[in-house]
Amino acid sequence: MGFFSKKPSAYLGVDIGAGGVKVVELRNDKHRARLSTYGFAEAAVMSSNPASNLGTDLEAIAGTIREVCARAKVESNRAVTSLPIAAVFSAIISLPHMPEKELGAAVMWEAKKLVPLPIEDMIIDWKPLTALEAGSVPSGARDPGHRGTGAMRVLLTGASKHLVQQYVTVFASAKIELISLETEAFALIRSLVGDDPSVVCILDIGAARTSMVIVDAGTPVLSRSIDVGGQAITRAIGEAMGVDQSQAEQMKLDMAVMSVGSATAGLPTILAQTFAPVIQEVRYGMNLYLSQEAHRGRVVEKVILAGGTAMLPTLTEFFARELNLRVFVGDPWARVIYPVDLRPALDAIGPQFAVTIGLAMREVS
Repeated sequence: MGFFSKKPSAYLGVDIGAGGVKVVELRNDKHRARLSTYGFAEAAVMSSNPASNLGTDLEAIAGTIREVCARAKVESNRAVTSLPIAAVFSAIISLPHMPEKELGAAVMWEAKKLVPLPIEDMIIDWKPLTALEAGSVPSGARDPGHRGTGAMRVLLTGASKHLVQQYVTVFASAKIELISLETEAFALIRSLVGDDPSVVCILDIGAARTSMVIVDAGTPVLSRSIDVGGQAITRAIGEAMGVDQSQAEQMKLDMAVMSVGSATAGLPTILAQTFAPVIQEVRYGMNLYLSQEAHRGRVVEKVILAGGTAMLPTLTEFFARELNLRVFVGDPWARVIYPVDLRPALDAIGPQFAVTIGLAMREVS
C-alpha cells in the first residue's frame, strides 16, 4: 500500500424492526459496495405502534445493536438507519413554477395543510421532482412525476420530532454515529430497483406489517403500510395445523426452504385468507396511481417481493395470480460485491435484508 493510499470507507446499515435488528457493513470499493460483514438478532425490540414510538426500552434496543455489531465484528461506527413507512407522512404536491429561493417557503405552507401533526412537532423534508435552476424552473422541464402539466411536483416527507429523537438517543447509547436517517422506501429502491426506469411495486413483508411502495423511475410516488406480516402467517398456520406459535413459526421457516412437498399443500388457502387485506390495498394503490393525471399512460409493470416471508413457496405465484402482474423475489445483493462461496447463505437471508443493504448503500454507491 502506498503512502497516500486511503482505506475504503465503510458504513453500517441498521434496520430496527418488529422482527429484530439487522446490520450490514458495506465498504466503498472504487464506488462499488463490497460486503464486509453482517449480523442480526431476532428480538422483539420495536413498539407495536412505530408511527409514534420506537420502543419503551431504548437502552435495550441500543444493547441489541451493540450485541449484533460485536458478534458481526463490524469495524465502522458510522451508520444509516431508517424510519418505517408507517411512521412517515409522504405526499407529492404540485406547485406553480417559481424561483428556487421561494420554493422552501411554499413547500412549508403546503405542509401545514397536509401533515397529521402540528408543523412544529414534525421534521419536514422535501425533494423537487423537477430539476431546479438558480432562477426559476423552466416550464418544459420533465421528470418521472411531471408529464408536462404546467406545474412542478415536489416529494414531501415528514416525521415526528419525538420519534426521530428516539432514534438519535438509541444510536448515541450504542456509541454509533448516526450519519443519516431516511425512509425505508428509499432504502428499498436503492437495493431492489436501482436505475430501472419502469413503474414497480415493492412489497416488503416484514414481521408485523407489509410496506408497499410504488416506484416511478426511481421515485417513490405512493407508500402504504398494511398491518399484515409474517407473524399473521405464523398465527394462521398455527390455527390451521393445531400447533402452538413456536411450532407454527418453525413450520413456516421449514416451508421457506422447501420447493415441493405435502407441507405446502394448504399454504395457498392460508395465503389467500391472510393476505386479502394486502391484495386489496395494492389494488387500491395501483388504481390511485393510475387516476393521477401526472402518471397518465404509465402502469405498474411488475411487483418485487422482499422480507423474510417472501421466501415462502407459492407466494410469488399467489401475488402474480391475484394482481395479474409479473412477480418475483428481489435480490438486494445484486449490486453488492461479495465472496462467491457466501452465495447460498446470502440468498437465504437476502429478502429480509433488503432495507438494511439499501441503507448501507446510501454512502458507498
